[in-house]
Amino acid sequence: MKELSLEKVYDLLGTGRIPGSEIELKKLRIRIRELVDSNGEDWVRENRQKLLFEWEYIVREGMIGN
Repeated sequence: MKELSLEKVYDLLGTGRIPGSEIELKKLRIRIRELVDSNGEDWVRENRQKLLFEWEYIVREGMIGN
């Protein structure tokens, strides 16, 4: 599996600002790549608002250890 760049994640999620530390964003890149591999880019784009909402909650609650 090819690693997604942060710029590609920004494109898929339709934003240039995603909260999170470097480690958190690395994990987001991995997760978005997994979602693209299993569901396709169109699915990620169609569900971007939900994915961003969930990601913001994860970061806000500190669910990923740094």
